[in-house]
Amino acid sequence: MHASTALRLTGRDALPLLHRITSNALDRLLPGEARATLWCDFRGRLQHRAVVAVTGDGAVWLLRPDAPGATLAAALDRAIFRDDVQVQDRSGELPVTLVRGGAGEQGVLEEADGVPRIVATGDGTRLVVGTSAEPLTERERIALLHPRHGHEIAEAFNPFEAGLGHEVHLAKGCFTGQEALQRLITYESVRRRPVHVRLPFPAEDVPQDVLAQGETAGVLTSAVDGEGLAIVKRDVIEERSPLSLEAGGALEVVAAPEPARPQGR
Repeated sequence: MHASTALRLTGRDALPLLHRITSNALDRLLPGEARATLWCDFRGRLQHRAVVAVTGDGAVWLLRPDAPGATLAAALDRAIFRDDVQVQDRSGELPVTLVRGGAGEQGVLEEADGVPRIVATGDGTRLVVGTSAEPLTERERIALLHPRHGHEIAEAFNPFEAGLGHEVHLAKGCFTGQEALQRLITYESVRRRPVHVRLPFPAEDVPQDVLAQGETAGVLTSAVDGEGLAIVKRDVIEERSPLSLEAGGALEVVAAPEPARPQGR
Protein backbone atom coordinates (compact mmCIF):
# COMPACT_ATOMS: atom_id res chain seq x y z
CA MET A 1 0.00 0.00 0.00
CA HIS A 2 1.32 3.46 -0.90
CA ALA A 3 2.17 5.88 1.92
CA SER A 4 -0.41 8.62 2.20
CA THR A 5 -1.80 11.09 4.72
CA ALA A 6 -5.22 11.40 6.35
CA LEU A 7 -5.13 13.57 9.46
CA ARG A 8 -8.32 14.61 11.28
CA LEU A 9 -8.12 17.87 13.22
CA THR A 10 -10.68 19.02 15.76
CA GLY A 11 -10.87 21.98 18.14
CA ARG A 12 -11.80 25.63 17.65
CA ASP A 13 -8.27 26.62 16.58
CA ALA A 14 -7.74 24.00 13.85
CA LEU A 15 -8.43 26.27 10.87
CA PRO A 16 -6.88 29.40 12.43
CA LEU A 17 -3.69 27.42 13.10
CA LEU A 18 -3.46 26.17 9.52
CA HIS A 19 -4.25 29.65 8.23
CA ARG A 20 -1.41 31.05 10.35
CA ILE A 21 1.33 28.57 9.48
CA THR A 22 0.64 27.68 5.83
CA SER A 23 0.50 29.54 2.54
CA ASN A 24 -3.19 29.66 1.64
CA ALA A 25 -6.18 31.51 3.10
CA LEU A 26 -8.06 28.95 5.21
CA ASP A 27 -9.73 30.84 8.05
CA ARG A 28 -13.12 31.04 6.30
CA LEU A 29 -13.23 27.53 4.86
CA LEU A 30 -16.75 26.10 5.34
CA PRO A 31 -18.05 22.53 5.61
CA GLY A 32 -18.02 20.97 2.15
CA GLU A 33 -15.13 23.14 0.96
CA ALA A 34 -11.54 22.10 0.22
CA ARG A 35 -8.35 23.97 -0.62
CA ALA A 36 -4.70 22.99 -1.07
CA THR A 37 -2.04 24.69 1.03
CA LEU A 38 1.73 24.59 1.47
CA TRP A 39 4.21 24.44 4.33
CA CYS A 40 7.42 26.40 3.65
CA ASP A 41 10.57 27.14 5.60
CA PHE A 42 11.75 30.68 6.37
CA ARG A 43 13.41 30.88 2.94
CA GLY A 44 10.12 30.11 1.21
CA ARG A 45 11.30 26.61 0.26
CA LEU A 46 8.74 23.82 0.04
CA GLN A 47 8.34 21.29 2.84
CA HIS A 48 4.81 19.87 2.57
CA ARG A 49 1.63 20.17 0.51
CA ALA A 50 -1.80 18.95 1.63
CA VAL A 51 -5.44 19.44 0.74
CA VAL A 52 -7.51 20.90 3.58
CA ALA A 53 -11.10 19.64 3.59
CA VAL A 54 -13.87 20.46 6.08
CA THR A 55 -16.60 17.87 6.65
CA GLY A 56 -20.17 18.43 7.77
CA ASP A 57 -19.32 17.74 11.41
CA GLY A 58 -16.82 20.63 11.39
CA ALA A 59 -13.72 18.42 11.46
CA VAL A 60 -10.75 19.60 9.40
CA TRP A 61 -8.91 17.00 7.32
CA LEU A 62 -5.41 17.13 5.87
CA LEU A 63 -5.07 14.82 2.88
CA ARG A 64 -2.21 13.94 0.55
CA PRO A 65 -1.53 10.90 -1.62
CA ASP A 66 2.25 10.84 -1.75
CA ALA A 67 3.79 10.93 1.74
CA PRO A 68 3.10 9.36 5.17
CA GLY A 69 1.00 11.12 7.75
CA ALA A 70 3.55 10.96 10.57
CA THR A 71 5.83 13.63 9.08
CA LEU A 72 2.97 16.11 8.61
CA ALA A 73 1.57 15.31 12.07
CA ALA A 74 5.00 16.07 13.53
CA ALA A 75 5.13 19.42 11.71
CA LEU A 76 1.72 20.28 13.17
CA ASP A 77 2.75 19.21 16.65
CA ARG A 78 5.71 21.60 16.56
CA ALA A 79 3.33 24.47 15.76
CA ILE A 80 0.71 23.74 18.44
CA PHE A 81 1.28 25.54 21.73
CA ARG A 82 -1.82 26.67 23.61
CA ASP A 83 -4.04 26.16 20.57
CA ASP A 84 -7.22 24.13 20.94
CA VAL A 85 -6.28 21.57 18.30
CA GLN A 86 -6.39 17.78 18.51
CA VAL A 87 -4.74 15.72 15.76
CA GLN A 88 -5.80 12.17 14.96
CA ASP A 89 -3.67 10.29 12.43
CA ARG A 90 -5.98 8.00 10.45
CA SER A 91 -3.56 7.42 7.59
CA GLY A 92 -3.26 3.70 8.29
CA GLU A 93 -6.99 3.02 7.87
CA LEU A 94 -7.78 5.63 5.21
CA PRO A 95 -5.47 5.44 2.18
CA VAL A 96 -5.56 8.49 -0.09
CA THR A 97 -5.30 8.01 -3.86
CA LEU A 98 -4.72 10.65 -6.53
CA VAL A 99 -7.01 10.16 -9.55
CA ARG A 100 -8.00 12.19 -12.60
CA GLY A 101 -10.88 14.66 -12.13
CA GLY A 102 -12.60 17.61 -13.72
CA ALA A 103 -10.69 20.88 -13.94
CA GLY A 104 -13.56 22.88 -12.45
CA GLU A 105 -14.39 20.54 -9.60
CA GLN A 106 -13.76 21.88 -6.13
CA GLY A 107 -14.74 20.89 -2.62
CA VAL A 108 -15.76 17.74 -0.76
CA LEU A 109 -17.61 15.96 -3.56
CA GLU A 110 -18.62 12.98 -1.43
CA GLU A 111 -18.67 12.38 2.33
CA ALA A 112 -19.65 9.37 4.44
CA ASP A 113 -19.53 8.75 8.20
CA GLY A 114 -17.75 12.06 8.75
CA VAL A 115 -14.97 11.15 6.29
CA PRO A 116 -14.37 13.11 3.07
CA ARG A 117 -14.47 10.32 0.47
CA ILE A 118 -13.84 12.31 -2.74
CA VAL A 119 -12.16 15.73 -2.68
CA ALA A 120 -11.15 18.04 -5.52
CA THR A 121 -9.30 21.37 -5.59
CA GLY A 122 -9.93 22.39 -9.20
CA ASP A 123 -6.53 21.34 -10.57
CA GLY A 124 -7.83 18.47 -12.70
CA THR A 125 -7.35 15.79 -10.05
CA ARG A 126 -9.33 14.24 -7.21
CA LEU A 127 -8.36 12.57 -3.97
CA VAL A 128 -10.21 9.34 -3.19
CA VAL A 129 -10.13 8.49 0.53
CA GLY A 130 -10.51 5.11 2.19
CA THR A 131 -11.55 3.05 -0.83
CA SER A 132 -9.66 1.42 -3.67
CA ALA A 133 -9.32 3.50 -6.83
CA GLU A 134 -7.25 3.40 -9.99
CA PRO A 135 -4.47 5.92 -9.29
CA LEU A 136 -3.21 8.52 -11.69
CA THR A 137 -0.20 7.00 -13.41
CA GLU A 138 3.20 8.64 -13.10
CA ARG A 139 3.07 9.40 -16.81
CA GLU A 140 -0.32 11.16 -16.41
CA ARG A 141 0.92 13.09 -13.38
CA ILE A 142 3.94 14.34 -15.30
CA ALA A 143 1.77 15.42 -18.24
CA LEU A 144 -0.38 17.45 -15.82
CA LEU A 145 2.77 18.96 -14.22
CA HIS A 146 1.29 17.86 -10.91
CA PRO A 147 4.01 18.07 -8.21
CA ARG A 148 4.90 15.10 -6.02
CA HIS A 149 6.31 15.03 -2.52
CA GLY A 150 10.06 14.41 -2.53
CA HIS A 151 10.32 15.29 -6.22
CA GLU A 152 8.96 18.80 -6.94
CA ILE A 153 7.71 19.36 -3.39
CA ALA A 154 11.18 19.59 -1.89
CA GLU A 155 13.36 22.16 -0.17
CA ALA A 156 15.30 22.70 -3.40
CA PHE A 157 12.33 24.66 -4.77
CA ASN A 158 9.92 27.43 -3.84
CA PRO A 159 6.19 27.22 -4.68
CA PHE A 160 6.49 29.39 -7.80
CA GLU A 161 9.21 27.19 -9.28
CA ALA A 162 7.07 24.09 -8.69
CA GLY A 163 4.01 25.64 -10.36
CA LEU A 164 2.15 26.11 -7.06
CA GLY A 165 1.86 29.90 -7.01
CA HIS A 166 -1.95 29.67 -6.98
CA GLU A 167 -1.73 27.98 -3.57
CA VAL A 168 0.05 30.99 -2.06
CA HIS A 169 -1.97 33.95 -0.74
CA LEU A 170 0.31 36.93 -0.16
CA ALA A 171 -2.38 39.24 1.25
CA LYS A 172 -3.69 37.02 4.04
CA GLY A 173 -1.08 37.95 6.64
CA CYS A 174 2.18 36.45 7.80
CA PHE A 175 3.06 32.77 7.52
CA THR A 176 6.41 31.00 7.55
CA GLY A 177 8.25 31.96 4.37
CA GLN A 178 5.83 34.76 3.43
CA GLU A 179 8.44 37.52 3.39
CA ALA A 180 10.79 35.56 1.15
CA LEU A 181 7.97 34.69 -1.26
CA GLN A 182 6.75 38.29 -1.29
CA ARG A 183 10.24 39.48 -2.27
CA LEU A 184 10.42 36.98 -5.12
CA ILE A 185 7.22 38.41 -6.62
CA THR A 186 7.94 42.07 -5.85
CA TYR A 187 11.36 41.96 -7.49
CA GLU A 188 10.33 39.49 -10.23
CA SER A 189 13.02 37.09 -9.03
CA VAL A 190 11.40 33.74 -9.81
CA ARG A 191 14.03 32.22 -12.09
CA ARG A 192 12.68 28.73 -12.81
CA ARG A 193 9.44 27.09 -13.94
CA PRO A 194 8.15 23.51 -14.42
CA VAL A 195 8.12 21.97 -17.90
CA HIS A 196 7.04 18.65 -19.39
CA VAL A 197 9.89 17.12 -21.36
CA ARG A 198 10.45 14.04 -23.50
CA LEU A 199 13.62 12.11 -22.75
CA PRO A 200 16.02 10.56 -25.27
CA PHE A 201 15.76 7.24 -23.42
CA PRO A 202 13.52 5.83 -20.65
CA ALA A 203 15.64 7.14 -17.77
CA GLU A 204 14.20 7.16 -14.26
CA ASP A 205 17.33 8.37 -12.48
CA VAL A 206 16.23 11.57 -10.74
CA PRO A 207 17.14 14.15 -9.79
CA GLN A 208 19.72 14.95 -12.45
CA ASP A 209 20.89 18.18 -14.02
CA VAL A 210 19.42 19.61 -17.18
CA LEU A 211 21.97 21.46 -19.33
CA ALA A 212 21.76 24.26 -21.88
CA GLN A 213 24.89 24.97 -23.91
CA GLY A 214 26.89 22.92 -21.43
CA GLU A 215 25.75 24.93 -18.40
CA THR A 216 23.34 23.81 -15.69
CA ALA A 217 19.90 25.16 -16.57
CA GLY A 218 17.65 23.16 -14.28
CA VAL A 219 16.93 19.76 -12.83
CA LEU A 220 14.92 16.74 -13.96
CA THR A 221 12.73 15.94 -10.95
CA SER A 222 10.47 13.12 -12.22
CA ALA A 223 10.80 10.64 -15.09
CA VAL A 224 9.07 7.52 -16.36
CA ASP A 225 8.73 5.79 -19.76
CA GLY A 226 10.62 8.52 -21.58
CA GLU A 227 8.51 11.35 -20.11
CA GLY A 228 9.84 13.81 -17.55
CA LEU A 229 9.05 16.80 -15.39
CA ALA A 230 11.87 19.32 -15.05
CA ILE A 231 12.26 22.65 -13.30
CA VAL A 232 14.23 24.86 -15.69
CA LYS A 233 15.41 28.46 -15.87
CA ARG A 234 12.77 30.73 -17.36
CA ASP A 235 15.10 32.54 -19.74
CA VAL A 236 16.32 29.23 -21.18
CA ILE A 237 12.71 28.19 -21.91
CA GLU A 238 11.75 31.60 -23.31
CA GLU A 239 14.80 31.62 -25.60
CA ARG A 240 14.09 28.01 -26.64
CA SER A 241 17.65 27.01 -25.96
CA PRO A 242 18.42 23.33 -26.72
CA LEU A 243 18.31 21.21 -23.57
CA SER A 244 20.15 18.02 -22.73
CA LEU A 245 20.53 15.67 -19.79
CA GLU A 246 23.59 15.47 -17.57
CA ALA A 247 23.75 11.78 -18.55
CA GLY A 248 23.63 12.72 -22.25
CA GLY A 249 20.93 13.04 -24.90
CA ALA A 250 18.73 15.91 -26.05
CA LEU A 251 15.48 16.83 -24.31
CA GLU A 252 12.33 17.85 -26.17
CA VAL A 253 10.07 20.38 -24.44
CA VAL A 254 6.49 19.09 -24.73
CA ALA A 255 4.72 21.78 -22.70
CA ALA A 256 5.85 24.81 -20.75
CA PRO A 257 2.72 26.66 -19.57
CA GLU A 258 3.20 29.92 -17.69
CA PRO A 259 2.65 29.12 -13.97
CA ALA A 260 -0.19 30.83 -12.14
CA ARG A 261 0.63 33.86 -10.03
CA PRO A 262 -0.06 33.97 -6.28
CA GLN A 263 -3.34 35.18 -4.87
CA GLY A 264 -3.60 38.57 -3.26
CA ARG A 265 -1.53 40.33 -5.93
